[in-house]
Parts: sequence; structure tokens; C-alpha cells
Amino acid sequence: MKKRILCSTFFAVLSLVASAQEDVSAAKWQANKIIVDGNDNEWEQPFGLFDNKSGLVFTLTNDNKNIYLCFTDNESIKAEKMMKAGWTLELSSSEKKKKFDAAISFPKIDDPNINMRGEFRNQVSIYKMDLATVKTKGFLAGNGDIPLNNKEGINIGIGIDSTEKIVYEIAIPIKALMEEDKLQLNELITLDITVNALSKPEGSSAGGGNASRGFAGGGGRMGGGMGGGRMGGGGRRGGGATMERDNTASDRASLFEKVSFKQKFRLVNK
Repeated sequence: MKKRILCSTFFAVLSLVASAQEDVSAAKWQANKIIVDGNDNEWEQPFGLFDNKSGLVFTLTNDNKNIYLCFTDNESIKAEKMMKAGWTLELSSSEKKKKFDAAISFPKIDDPNINMRGEFRNQVSIYKMDLATVKTKGFLAGNGDIPLNNKEGINIGIGIDSTEKIVYEIAIPIKALMEEDKLQLNELITLDITVNALSKPEGSSAGGGNASRGFAGGGGRMGGGMGGGRMGGGGRRGGGATMERDNTASDRASLFEKVSFKQKFRLVNK
């Protein structure tokens, strides 16, 4: 009898620990109108979520019609990787009668003019001209190759902010994910981001040399080593030039690796 009680207690404690460790962020209620144009001036700053491996800093909000997401990248070398290798945003839910698994894929852009040896604002402009469509799947309607500007459906704006960082603004109609009459604005949704790997140049290694040709060093690293989650404090530890060289080599190596992270969030009502 004692063994049974101890066993039950043990699993109950494990369940509580797992629940405490689950990182769920509440979306913010979007009271003001968002114009999806690649300009992040309408968004509350600073963004509260980030992923260290991809360099993505982001936020998400909702109203009773749309889910809004805004991404920037705190390192220009990783922003170029996103533009050239492509990346995917996936939203999923396992809630009863409201299950979905939908994705938006930004394609690989093979354009030699997108190269960090040039001025970054020009690189983003070239990227926008090359990016005619994105691919969607799993939505209730409008799947396949779609244009970025689509005010009646999924709408995407790409631009650059005042600090020379790329901006991705995305508005996703909730009715494209679930039937409107089932919406309660408390749904738990998982955001899954995958940034594809760049192809290694032949005859080179990922750690440096020719493998990183054409890439300039990224901007300052944000503090905190967390994956998709709340923004951490701190900064680059001491160690002088040796640590900086190690970090640069690590960043270059990461260009040729696929990276992904997940962030759970819950829709909110005003």
C-alpha cells in the first residue's frame, strides 16, 4: 500500500514539474490596427520572445479576427541565411474539435546579389523583389503558392527597421485555422520555426575559410542562451579576442545547419 502511495506521489510530482517547465506565453490583445507593410513602428517594443540559435526576436498578438506575428533578426549574418536558405513557420493545435497543423514556407532565394558584402538595406530590397510567393499548407482554404500581399487572407509584409534589421510582419486570419463558431480566444497554439541550412561550398569546411565567404560578421549577441522563450538578460561574457573568435566560428558553422525552435502561446480576449 505504501509503495502504491509513493508511486502515485512520485508521478504527481513529475507531472507538476513538467507543467512548470512548459513555457507558454500569452499573446497580447491587439487593440490598434496593424498595417502589414514590413514596418514595425506599430508594435510595442521591445519584443519579448527570442531564439538564440536563429537570432530571431519576435512577438505575437491577436484580436478576434487575426493572429499577428512580427519577427526581426538580431544578427545580419543569420538574417541573410533566412533570406537565402528559406524558412518555415508552422502553427498547430491539438485541442478537441479545433485541431490544425498549418504552415507558411518562405522559399530558398538563390540570388548572388543577396550578399552581406553589400549594404544591408539593398539586400532586403533585392530579397523582396525575388520573393514573389510563399507556399502554404494545412489551412482551411487558400493553400499553395500565394502572394505576400493578400488582405483577404494571409498577409505578409517585409521591410527593414531603423536599426537596419529585417522585419517580417504576418497576419493570419483565425478562420483560416479553425471554424469561427468554435473560437473561444483561449486556445493553446504551438509556433514551430525552422530555418533551413545553407549549402556548403565544395571543398570547404563549415568552421571558416571559404565556407563563410561573402558573409560579414553579425551584430551583437543578445544575452540569454534560451531557445524559443522569453528574452533573457545578461550579455557576452568576458574572455577577450579568443572568445570572440570562437563565437564567430560558431556563427559561421551554424549557417550550414538547420535550426528550429518551438514556442507555445495562448490566444487572449480583451
